[in-house]
Amino acid sequence: MDKLRLTAHIKDIELKNKMYKVIDKANSCLKNYDVKTTEFLNPFEVKNAIDILNSEGDLKYKVDGGYEGSERQIIYIFPYYIEQEEVTGSLKAIQIEGNFKFKSISHRDYLGALLHLGIKREKIGDILIHDNFCQVIVSEDICDFIIINLDKVSRNNVKVKEIAVKDIIKNELNFKDISFTVSSLRIDSIISGVYNLSRTESVKLIKGEKVNIDYEKITSPSKEVKSQSLVSVRGYGRFIVEVGDLTKKGRTKIKGKIFL
Repeated sequence: MDKLRLTAHIKDIELKNKMYKVIDKANSCLKNYDVKTTEFLNPFEVKNAIDILNSEGDLKYKVDGGYEGSERQIIYIFPYYIEQEEVTGSLKAIQIEGNFKFKSISHRDYLGALLHLGIKREKIGDILIHDNFCQVIVSEDICDFIIINLDKVSRNNVKVKEIAVKDIIKNELNFKDISFTVSSLRIDSIISGVYNLSRTESVKLIKGEKVNIDYEKITSPSKEVKSQSLVSVRGYGRFIVEVGDLTKKGRTKIKGKIFL
């Protein structure tokens, strides 16, 4: 599979490099007739990878994130004559437990504790936070390392154990509802309305490559946001927007749900 031809349409260097790795896995599979596994990818990266893999008729693939509705997923790549049922999973699940009654522990805290161990983000899948524990999908090769070495999350002592992937519990998402109006559906205008920032501050975040719409990196402040788009702003969080009707003054009504 030709890397340059298959990724010629991709402008984002980070995404292009990740797709190079997917193509390397695919070429290895074609050469050695075995099963290869990618690292964890976000939904936009998975979509791009699938578009590439669909161009090769001698390959099949299976996407898995450990549970139904997972966000971050790996892709198993294998020869066309192997059935999906024959491809066994290589994902592991761990549970992090501690006494968190006196401090709220966030997704950032858990992720930071794992990355502090020297683990790459691409080795970590979804992080599902519950009241007194957290469940994390991880690559098979780092599971034991985490169990042995992770003993603190945000200064809280923790215990880590492996659990069966089937025992993963999906967490309930909490939102804060907001509403405002905008003169246009430009992403800089939407971010300003959601987080009460000036347009200058919003543009700076976008130009600094800190904004994604539906997991795609956005660098143009004039990019329009569609209804039900998932927007993430590094350092601020994530939100979903719903585009409403026009006001009498010609402004567009926006309803937002900020992830808590």
